[in-house]
Amino acid sequence: MELVAERAEFADAVSWATRTVGARVTLPALSGVLLEAADGKLTCRATDLEVAAEIRIPVRIEQPGRVLLPGRLLSQLVAKFPDAPVHVKGEPDRVEISCGRATFHVRGMPVDDFPALPEPAEDAAQGVVKADAFSRLVAQVARAASSDEARPVLTGVQLEAAGGSLTAAATDSYRLAVRSLTWEEGVEGTALVPARALQEAAKAASDAGGAVTVALEAGQVSFLFGDRRLTTRLIEGSFPNYRALLPDAHETSVVVERAALIEALQRVAVVAMGQANTPISLTFGDGSVDLQAGSQEVGDAAEALPAEIDGEGLTIAFNPGFLLAGLEATGTDRIRIELRDGLKPAVLKPHVDGDDTTDDFTYLLMPMRVS
Repeated sequence: MELVAERAEFADAVSWATRTVGARVTLPALSGVLLEAADGKLTCRATDLEVAAEIRIPVRIEQPGRVLLPGRLLSQLVAKFPDAPVHVKGEPDRVEISCGRATFHVRGMPVDDFPALPEPAEDAAQGVVKADAFSRLVAQVARAASSDEARPVLTGVQLEAAGGSLTAAATDSYRLAVRSLTWEEGVEGTALVPARALQEAAKAASDAGGAVTVALEAGQVSFLFGDRRLTTRLIEGSFPNYRALLPDAHETSVVVERAALIEALQRVAVVAMGQANTPISLTFGDGSVDLQAGSQEVGDAAEALPAEIDGEGLTIAFNPGFLLAGLEATGTDRIRIELRDGLKPAVLKPHVDGDDTTDDFTYLLMPMRVS
């Protein structure tokens, strides 16, 4: 291999590829970045077997070839390069990289040990969504996924394309988050994506801007950003029928300032956070929401703030961390809380005066029993 690349483009490509290189790997080759020069392009690839990153940049190729170099070492070297063209040449077992007056010799790894990355299928269900909208969808929904690896199906986010919408849903069995985006009409498919991989794709979308193409395939899903691609394997198993969990009616509706409720919750929850299974109680009635929490070991706290209440008053208790996550995800100045009674799930939604909602985000939260 022998090529010449622009320093900024080369550094960007290495940085993009190494986003999937972990500190601990099961195979030495997974710590590497595969560089392949052919047809006027340098392709950089890396994978941790769950998420794979790939990017192509234009280069001047003197001799095509492939080398596998240690990812973190390469990333550290490139970060220190001066503003000058990057020259890469050598054989798979020994590669010379020079930039300006600096020259490095890096020992390569066996190229054949690098796992083959599947290409997106031509018949994949594909749709294009705005990058900022995609990043917001993931930020709202992925937080509800479980971190318990003993229940792998719940560690993922279900993506479902149908009826001109792309819907994302996640649940850990205590809470459920659902959000939809406009999608290509007539393009349908489903994918159960690891939440970590989807969050990586959302970060990449946020960095890239513009639009992201989502390709739903059998066994994998790909996210394409121009000459960049992230591919992740899917989780095997069936995601719960979350639609059956969504209430079709409510008895009480509460509209409250989101920021004020978050601040009050954070203050009152000081006596609950860190105490196992200590809930925070919310009492809705007489134009206010009263928050209360306490424990015998620490003490108790209470705070009230104004709220618009339509329906009967009631008291309901929640895990304070889960409630805070839902409030943060909703994002609007005001939120609507829909309730049946103190024992059935509550639903949090965005709210704008004189309108329905700013988006269709739904956060369902199971109540806790107060002993």
